[in-house]
Amino acid sequence: MKIKLLFLLSFIILSCSNNSDQLETQDLSIESFPQKWSLYKMTGSLLYSETNGNDMPYQEYYIFNSDNTFSKTRILDKNEVSISGLYEIEMNNDGVAFLLNYPEESDLVGNCSSKKEEYLYLDDQGTTLLSSWWACDGPGLFYKQVPID
Repeated sequence: MKIKLLFLLSFIILSCSNNSDQLETQDLSIESFPQKWSLYKMTGSLLYSETNGNDMPYQEYYIFNSDNTFSKTRILDKNEVSISGLYEIEMNNDGVAFLLNYPEESDLVGNCSSKKEEYLYLDDQGTTLLSSWWACDGPGLFYKQVPID
């Protein structure tokens, strides 16, 4: 009886310690809303064609809300243009991804097709949101999470 109790107690302790390890390493950044992701770096199709900050041709950010709505805003030559839509969070082989659906065509939609959608995914560390547009010779767009003003 004591051996069974000792075995059961060991199993419970090991199970609890494994769960706590998972909680420590799990990225929870996608679970709190609203979120603002701001463009901080762009790359082009040419080697070493990286721009950062104010050197980029435009500034841009996304705001994701808890009700699955989002807005995308681009600032170019002091002109601000925005569009809103709905998003879904997907878990797949790439990790965590945002599928953005726009209600209409817009120059702000960056993708590899003529669909009114964008696909963004988190890097392995969960700190950078990346656009899939560069898969088809679009720019590499890198966003970091920033506080909402």
